[in-house]
Amino acid sequence: MKWIHEANGRRTFGPGLLLAMAAAMIMAGCSDLLDVENPNQLVQEDLETPAAAGALANGALATVTSAFGNMTLIHGAASDELQFVGSRDAWVQLQEGDLRDPANEFTDGAWPSVNQGRWMADEAVRLLQEFDDQGFLADRTVLARSRLYSAMIYTQVADLWEDFVISDRIEAGPPIGSENMRQMYDQAVQNLDAALPIAQEAGALELQARILAQRARTKHARGVWDLMNPPGSVPGNPLVHDPGAVSDAQAALAMVDEDWKFRLTFSSATVSNAWGGWVNERLELRVSDPYVIPGEEDKTVASIRLEDPIDGVPDPALADIVFEAVGARNFTPVTVVSARELHLILAESALAQNDMGGFTTHINAVRSRDGLTPFTGQMDALELLQHTRRTNLFNTGRRLMDHYRFGEPSFLWRSGQEAVTRPGTLFPITSIERRSNCHILGTC
Repeated sequence: MKWIHEANGRRTFGPGLLLAMAAAMIMAGCSDLLDVENPNQLVQEDLETPAAAGALANGALATVTSAFGNMTLIHGAASDELQFVGSRDAWVQLQEGDLRDPANEFTDGAWPSVNQGRWMADEAVRLLQEFDDQGFLADRTVLARSRLYSAMIYTQVADLWEDFVISDRIEAGPPIGSENMRQMYDQAVQNLDAALPIAQEAGALELQARILAQRARTKHARGVWDLMNPPGSVPGNPLVHDPGAVSDAQAALAMVDEDWKFRLTFSSATVSNAWGGWVNERLELRVSDPYVIPGEEDKTVASIRLEDPIDGVPDPALADIVFEAVGARNFTPVTVVSARELHLILAESALAQNDMGGFTTHINAVRSRDGLTPFTGQMDALELLQHTRRTNLFNTGRRLMDHYRFGEPSFLWRSGQEAVTRPGTLFPITSIERRSNCHILGTC
């Protein structure tokens, strides 16, 4: 798929990437980089200079942020987090569990944004690493940040897609192959491994915490992927214990407060969130019935339905997330990883090892943030873990794989659809890529 164009022998960026990078350059104080014949045609050469370092990192962040908005939206529709209340039938296809149609307009529509985010993050890493190797990078943390952004999108893509392509601008890449998607997590970990020493050398504590937390989240997600691949069955043991994820989660928690969150934010000055556009503005989807009681017109949220299983009150973590999301209109923030998720990774690891003391410590670290009664054995520990992940990780892209590994289908999935008959089903390479990629068409 082409989002970069060639004109008069010069490669120029398409409008989506252009706007993101131009805004990033302005924010980075690099207005001289826009001093070209046509400000609507930012060329590759404008980026291949150390003066563009900040703009490259900010451009990567902007495009990755936009991609995350699209990914959490289609994930919510495919899981039980969102349900259709509008007029576009392709949402019904997703909510019923028909996820593998490459022509679905919403997965197909998300594809360019996801690919742009992936490419821009990798391009920033490539160029910034070159500047660093040459000794021209004054602030090395921009390289560490860009490696973090690349790791974030590689991880999220591997969580949601059964296959993917890694293309370079106008040069199409071949499909990776579904059996090789685990390598996306490996690539993410490699980027984080390279980013961490830079952040440590710079004394950038918040950046260190983000890198460690993302590495824990990526390693845990890779463990979930291993449970569900090849797709087709619910694992006998759905729990993940990854020593690397445990070590990273512990290290990150030692650096942050108990309700720390690494978030992507949206605004009128940067990019808007597709989730907010379709849920809050167009009213095509809303938070689904198991989570909320809808408003009178069935298109908004009136109150929280899902209760804490011990205290029997509307779940406060879910309430905070949902009311912030629907109140933010077009600019719903997305949590990349949080202290709560790190505790849940540790709680799950402890439960996998029959360490009830460790499980109790970490599940109560999450519960204490909302003033809930501590867990002391009142209910099944696995059920409490599932509930706590469901509420505290709402709208982060984790729910779909939890549906599969815990054998808990969405109430909206129809019998006979592959989400039901083939646990582990994710999104395919979509039509926009299939129509333009010569490796898929067989015309290379």
